[in-house]
Amino acid sequence: MPETLDPGIGEKFSRRTKRAINHDGTFNVRRRGGPHQHDPYQWLITMSWWPFIGIVVVFFTVLNVGFAFAYLGLGLDDLPGVAAPHGWWQDFLSALFFSIQTFTSVGYGHVYPGSNLTGFLSSVEALVGVLTFALATGLLYGRFSRPTARIQFSSTAIISRRPDGQPCLQFRIANQRNNILIDLQARVMLKTVDLATNNQTYALLPLERNAISFFPLSWTLVHDITPESPLYELVPEDYERLDVEIIIQLKAYDDTFAQDVHARNSYTHDEVKWHRRFVRAYDVAEDGVAVVDLDMLDLTEAL
Repeated sequence: MPETLDPGIGEKFSRRTKRAINHDGTFNVRRRGGPHQHDPYQWLITMSWWPFIGIVVVFFTVLNVGFAFAYLGLGLDDLPGVAAPHGWWQDFLSALFFSIQTFTSVGYGHVYPGSNLTGFLSSVEALVGVLTFALATGLLYGRFSRPTARIQFSSTAIISRRPDGQPCLQFRIANQRNNILIDLQARVMLKTVDLATNNQTYALLPLERNAISFFPLSWTLVHDITPESPLYELVPEDYERLDVEIIIQLKAYDDTFAQDVHARNSYTHDEVKWHRRFVRAYDVAEDGVAVVDLDMLDLTEAL
């Protein structure tokens, strides 16, 4: 019997579940209840850059528009230096620009608070501005300093054969960045589902090589389907019947950040192609330098 284990994804379920791990490394788990369901810091740190920038701009705009209306409510007479009224829109813009100058602590000096109420309001806004920029700076630093692995996985795994006829499971990875990853380690597991009980079973898939010292080129990970393998004598129909999912966990040391980085991915039964082999994804340029073509990482051909 192959070694079985529960990697923490769960074994017993009341019904069939979706794939355990998505291609972006996230788990198909939804939390409900509890006191800390929404963590704004983690949400802002992990979200994509464009939504993050959009939130910062919207937050900055909303705060300044709110303070601008507050200055309008107190009256522009309390803001000496503001030009004579030219209609509601121009008055609003004058209050908004004064708000932005106070919020960012620029303080050009042309417009200044002319009463105690306006001075108090501008003092509150200055404090809010300092705290806001401190928060934004911390979030930016956290986003830039957070180490992440940009490992590109082949879009499919394949069932191939060695020259001696030995069947094997293969998939390929490459580093999308120019940084140096060392001591890259891989762990591959097989997840199958019992159709009668919907229970999930896991087994380790030993690799031909589960670690490499350096990772400048692509790496094809190979599991030989020997009589000891849990994939032995399985055909495509068995993969579908057992709802097979190949789960991959990678760990490496990032020399740039001087920290460990991790990557995860999985292949479901319909993402496993049969009787294929990978086309080599790197070549040597005329100057003798090896060139990795990431666009060829998914390229396969028939055996």
